[in-house]
Amino acid sequence: MQRATTSGFTLIEILVAMTILFATVVTGVMAFQNNMQNSVKAAEITHILTQLDTVRSNIKFNLQHEAITEGSELYSQDVQISWQAEQVAYLPPAPNFDDAVGGYNQYAPRYHLYAITLTMRYGSSQRQFNYEELVWDEKIRQAASP
Repeated sequence: MQRATTSGFTLIEILVAMTILFATVVTGVMAFQNNMQNSVKAAEITHILTQLDTVRSNIKFNLQHEAITEGSELYSQDVQISWQAEQVAYLPPAPNFDDAVGGYNQYAPRYHLYAITLTMRYGSSQRQFNYEELVWDEKIRQAASP
């Protein structure tokens, strides 16, 4: 008696192929989701960083003209901003040599050095920046001008 030959795949071969296909699809979907989350996070951080120069300029203006050392809540294009400034030093300009006097001119303190802590929030991202800001004393400038 002759056996009939059959062509095709066995059930086990089909199950193995489906398992491999399923694993590939799941890996691809997870990589795509992770990529989308990273893209949103990068966009948020970029938005925060684009506001940084404007915020620093605003803080410097407040320190110079109003001597405010703690900022109220600020908003710049939906970025929530809070900041604090701690005065580190009150310094005079460097002495310079005056030929007419034959010596060095000494000056009174005119510069405030502040340590700034700046926190910026947008969406689910938050960044904190620490830097120092040197600010001219506005009161001395106004008193020196005629």
